[in-house]
Amino acid sequence: MFNRIHVADIRRVTALAAQQRLDGTFNLADDEPTAPRDVVTHAAALLGMGPPPAVDFESADLTPMQRSFYADNKRVSNAAIKSALGIELLYPDYRTGLASILESEQS
Repeated sequence: MFNRIHVADIRRVTALAAQQRLDGTFNLADDEPTAPRDVVTHAAALLGMGPPPAVDFESADLTPMQRSFYADNKRVSNAAIKSALGIELLYPDYRTGLASILESEQS
């Protein structure tokens, strides 16, 4: 499970934090940690395609760094940054983020 975040939310949160001179360490992440396969499957569906075949972790061609990264869960909470800035994300999950990216590509 991993969180993601849309670049527009990174830009917005970073700018607001700088304007408010926010002090501390905060997680920048979306609201919905999700398995990578769910994201790929959804992206393929948006494109009207079937998802690529799944590759099991043990036989995947990954570097040691990639293997280490994908072996863990990367769930984080963004509640502190949202509370500190009094905001909600523009793209709170991978579905809204991917839809926005696809829409911008079709424009």
